[in-house]
Amino acid sequence: MIAILKRMFKTAWQGMKRNNWLTLACVAMMMLSLLIFSSTIIFNHLANSLVNTLKEKMDISLYFKTDVPEEDILKIRDELLANELIAKINYVSKEEALETFEERSKYNPTIQKALEVIGENPLAASLNIKAKNTTDYNQIIESIKNSAFQDKLITIDLTENQKIVSRVDTLARAIKIGSLAAIILLTFLSFVISFNTIRMAIYSLKEEIEIMKLVGGSNWFIRGPFLLEGILQGLFASLTTIIIFSLIILLLGARIENFIPGLGLSTYFWSHFWFILFLQTTFGIFLGIISSFWALNHYLKI
Repeated sequence: MIAILKRMFKTAWQGMKRNNWLTLACVAMMMLSLLIFSSTIIFNHLANSLVNTLKEKMDISLYFKTDVPEEDILKIRDELLANELIAKINYVSKEEALETFEERSKYNPTIQKALEVIGENPLAASLNIKAKNTTDYNQIIESIKNSAFQDKLITIDLTENQKIVSRVDTLARAIKIGSLAAIILLTFLSFVISFNTIRMAIYSLKEEIEIMKLVGGSNWFIRGPFLLEGILQGLFASLTTIIIFSLIILLLGARIENFIPGLGLSTYFWSHFWFILFLQTTFGIFLGIISSFWALNHYLKI
């Protein structure tokens, strides 16, 4: 068994060396496919993280008139909590609002002076409402506008525009579709190039294959070296791809994260390094095996 495997490996390696330029082109196309494949995996995670972060920041703020007692506001909060679309409500008193405002504007002397001139707390108490689903905010706002306590409100503010999340979702889907189309195209090209590489290897070993068939060699015994050649091409492409990705993350990861704070690109890549390597290696081997098998079935009558 070991001798057979050694022979298969030797034959596969010789086939790759004999058609070195085609082999190199095949590995290059596989590498491009794997680069886009791995990029899609990483982007999918980062896009989901970005959308989830924006969704977490979304809420509705109800600002009450200054003469509305705190007890009434708390009763309204309890009433709103009965709405099944609402996940939670945070009450912010006038004092808490002023404290937060002063902290944010402590380096602005104009605002500090204005507060001193006013001499009292000009800020309103508020309720910050979180919905269970971002698509429910408009419905919650409509119910508040039609409520009995609507006349006690100064304004209703949706702090993060839903259009932002919607656009990010749309952009993420568009890039995923574009990446998928690119993967399909490059996969097809990888198949074609690998197909021609294996076909040339078959023709160069045509006489040897005929001899193996005459002496009773099994179909899988004859197919073995060519399938192994496809596997080796997939492995080389995967190793080259992970090296390129690692260099990109090491050299540009910090700059990308400075440009988009909180992206966590480097953290995600290194924490999922083996998972990404496993997926792209599996995909690369799959490309190599399928393209080799395709060539064998079309050009090798066994």
